[in-house]
Amino acid sequence: MIEEMYDMIFKRKSFRRFNAALHLSNDELQCIHEKLKRLKPLVDDIEVKCKLVPIEQTTSKRGEYCLLIYSEEKEHYLQNAGYLFEQLDLYLASKNIGMCWYGMGKTEVASLDGLKFVIMLALGKGIEGEFRKDYTKAKRKDTKDIWPGDLISKVAEVVKYAPSSCNTQPWRVG
Repeated sequence: MIEEMYDMIFKRKSFRRFNAALHLSNDELQCIHEKLKRLKPLVDDIEVKCKLVPIEQTTSKRGEYCLLIYSEEKEHYLQNAGYLFEQLDLYLASKNIGMCWYGMGKTEVASLDGLKFVIMLALGKGIEGEFRKDYTKAKRKDTKDIWPGDLISKVAEVVKYAPSSCNTQPWRVG
């Protein structure tokens, strides 16, 4: 499981365009629902719920479905949501399902069971060739710009390929 997720770091990419001819099957949708139940939180005591809806129920113009993420507002709730759903991102890549974190997306449902809407993920079926083939060609900052000081070279080279909003890589390891 861990090895498969690691391998997906190099395959996954943010999908800005989805192939409208491809559709998620009922089995794939069921697998997504099952995976959602098995995600491991960063912070155990933050309640998080999600809702998978057709894009027509959102402002998204991407994908076939959107996963709406709602969270209890506590310290580190945004990091917790990111941690949870990056696991899903890697899982989806392993199933040739593309996704895009859609931070500007809106939904008519601003809360779910008292939890605040945080972000949505646009999802759609992809084909193997649409995923990243050579991760080293992805636009990224030089490793030394995000990891000053002594490098743990293998770790540093993987960290820089972690997703970030518009590939801005705002993190620093120090």
